[in-house]
Amino acid sequence: MSAPTASTSSAGSAASASARPPLPKGAGMNTIQLDLEVTRSELAHTLDDIFATFNPRIQIRSHPVAAGGALLALAAAAAGVAALLIRKRRRDG
Repeated sequence: MSAPTASTSSAGSAASASARPPLPKGAGMNTIQLDLEVTRSELAHTLDDIFATFNPRIQIRSHPVAAGGALLALAAAAAGVAALLIRKRRRDG
């Protein structure tokens, strides 16, 4: 195996830092099954993290102040639009 060079991207070096070494040649069935279970477990944790990132319920629970701020901003925008529409109707009518 060659050592990483200076031209290696940071993403590539980060991925190789967390990667497990390849299975040795002639690895037994138990070793292969264990490696497969570890890989599945890592994949499950990664998918859980990804899904949690895009789940609004989890994000609101994790960041209640930010969610409250976003809700207030949305309410203020709706109130502003409503005020402009009412004002326009009064002028036109």
